[in-house]
Amino acid sequence: MDKDRFLELLTKELSGEISEMERSELIYLRGEDSYDKEQEDLLREYWLGGHKKSYDSMALFKTIQERIGRGESGEDKAGEQESTDDEEDPYRESKRDTWINRMATAVLLAFCGFIVYNSYFTYRTELLIKETSKGVRSVFTLADGTEVRLNADSKLEYPANFSDTTRDVFLTGEAFFDVSKDKAHPFIIHTKDMNVKVVGTTFNVKAYANENLTETTLLTGAITVTLNDLSRKQIRLKPTQKLVVNNSRKGPKIVSLSEGKIKASMGQLTYYPGQKTIVETSWTENKLVFKNEGFPALARSMERWYNVEFKFENEQVRQLRFTGIIEKENLNEALKALQLTETFHYNISNSVVRIF
Repeated sequence: MDKDRFLELLTKELSGEISEMERSELIYLRGEDSYDKEQEDLLREYWLGGHKKSYDSMALFKTIQERIGRGESGEDKAGEQESTDDEEDPYRESKRDTWINRMATAVLLAFCGFIVYNSYFTYRTELLIKETSKGVRSVFTLADGTEVRLNADSKLEYPANFSDTTRDVFLTGEAFFDVSKDKAHPFIIHTKDMNVKVVGTTFNVKAYANENLTETTLLTGAITVTLNDLSRKQIRLKPTQKLVVNNSRKGPKIVSLSEGKIKASMGQLTYYPGQKTIVETSWTENKLVFKNEGFPALARSMERWYNVEFKFENEQVRQLRFTGIIEKENLNEALKALQLTETFHYNISNSVVRIF
């Protein structure tokens, strides 16, 4: 995570210049694992203690960056002495301001050290959690009438009642949303690589923690996606379009829509050959559909589908690719069906599938 971005959003909030989209992003960042509320409270106290007039948000932000860059420690300069006589010390007010600035810098430096990207902290206490284990899928309705289909091994965090401005939820894994229309209160899904903003539409979001690719697929309506990288670029999707974000340094290069570290590409819905079945949303119909899928990626999907663990013991087998549909087959039947198209061997023991 970019530390400067957090400080920029925080100063915008303090100055009242933050947008709703930026506020949602700040809420997400506050929930990260090592967030320290006491440090932020100290900064707020400094801001509200009469120094707000001295800075606008960008000026304060730049000042913070400059002080951190210079590595200010708050120590007195060599040879500097304090006067014991108020009337003979014309620099007392200046020294007091210098001391306050040093205190603010120390607070900010300490605060930066506590920001690490991982999970949620204070905000999570206000959220309900709906979680599915491997092999289990769930359908439920949020307070605003939005229907959510949660795929296996997934988690959705959401408030019991949404705020007066936005409807924010936090997704790890995969979910299909049929969002209740409400133009005054945009629905925002936060994931590890992107924020998806909608008013009312149907779409799928896939953002598993152990996957390098994060996808959002639009069926009806319109959505706006903000990438969680340095570019802050917004991408608008139309029906049948798909956005794929690659956060891996390895693998094939794709067409870049971002100037930051994250690579993203636009595409279309994937249909299974000779059918109207959409690969990206087939799981909502209790089907595991794959088209020219690499064996490792297919194995991860099957792990979630059957609640098992795959282990590859042959590097050549990892290069195999498959096209097919798994619907009512059990694990053994599914693996035997895959063997009809490619040559590999397997063994199942204690929910562990060895591929060799």
